[in-house]
Amino acid sequence: DMIYEDAVIVSKKVLYQQMFTSLHMDIYEFNFCYNNEYDIEFSTLEIPKQSYYIKKNLDSLGIIKEGQKILTGSVLLTKIKVTKPIFIYKPIFKLIYSIFGKVIRNIKDNSLYIQTGKNGRVSKIEFFLVNIKSRSNKYKNHNNIYLKCRIFICKQRFLTVGDKL
Repeated sequence: DMIYEDAVIVSKKVLYQQMFTSLHMDIYEFNFCYNNEYDIEFSTLEIPKQSYYIKKNLDSLGIIKEGQKILTGSVLLTKIKVTKPIFIYKPIFKLIYSIFGKVIRNIKDNSLYIQTGKNGRVSKIEFFLVNIKSRSNKYKNHNNIYLKCRIFICKQRFLTVGDKL
């Protein structure tokens, strides 16, 4: 019984001049949902408790710009879920309403970050409107999704010593 091992011999010129490269693409898909007229998710740049450093690669809607370099922990998309207004008749809530003219709402930050160990460059961003009122059960929207967002992240990898081909 003979044991055969396959191997590829590559010259140093190919290795050091980075002639043999590969392109890896990751696709992230996000959904925006609603439950009723009060519970809705949307994207905005005005997210609470976030610094300028987090927001610097985002556009005015809170979505990462095309062509931006992504590192571990970067924000891909800011997503906020606003729930029902709080109707509690305490003096502090009455004071806030009388000063600002707004009812206090619960706001939950559902921002989406890139996974640990992933990096690359944003190559494309796509948005899809989902048909909300579908009469057919086959295409019925059970999760109350009204918008889908896809973000494509590419990374160019170079051949290194020890890579398998």
